[in-house]
Amino acid sequence: MQKFIPALVIAPALALAMTTLACTPPAEEAPPAEPAVDVAAEAAAIMQLERDWSALFGARDVDAIMNLHAADAAQLPPGMEPVVGQEALRASWDAFAAMEDFDVSWEPTAAFVSPDGNMAYDYGTTSSSTPDGTVPGKYLVVWVKVDGEWKVAADMFNSNVAPQ
Repeated sequence: MQKFIPALVIAPALALAMTTLACTPPAEEAPPAEPAVDVAAEAAAIMQLERDWSALFGARDVDAIMNLHAADAAQLPPGMEPVVGQEALRASWDAFAAMEDFDVSWEPTAAFVSPDGNMAYDYGTTSSSTPDGTVPGKYLVVWVKVDGEWKVAADMFNSNVAPQ
């Protein structure tokens, strides 16, 4: 035999449930999260670091240039094996700085920062001057945050002129 629940029992239970729901304030929506990092400001900082680095090379200040690099940074010069780590990087920068008839400068074109602000890259143009003339080129640098400071993780550059 089926049990029958009279409408007199169901109707008041439904009315109570609907009244309770109607009186409950809606859940507040959380405000949109503010970005933890101002990526535009960080990108501008990267571009300024590149300009400063170019000026440091012009002054042949290898100590200051080395301070821009992470401990395990890599340099990827054209036509050569990768240069990795502080000791090898110093030797490479010392060799570039010792070249009396060579100068290079560069200007960033754009910089991009990860949403968490821990990694970035930028690219730009270079201009190398030798006794044979000026050679246009380009570069790409990967940056990482180390103890709150931007440091070079990888530096790659080459000329726009095909080898002859």
